[in-house]
Amino acid sequence: MPGIHREGLMFKWSSKNYEIIIGFKRVEHNICSKCGKRIPSGNTICNDCFEKEKEISKK
Repeated sequence: MPGIHREGLMFKWSSKNYEIIIGFKRVEHNICSKCGKRIPSGNTICNDCFEKEKEISKK
């Protein structure tokens, strides 16, 4: 069914063969347990701190 659909701040245009989705979606973030930097949700430590810990554990 062609048309425009709206869900919050997301707009979806549909046609017979294509679908276009444009808008804003809220993304949850966590804070790194070592340095306090914002990181994607699901992680507890940022990539920089992870690399530092990995170097320390190699030694």
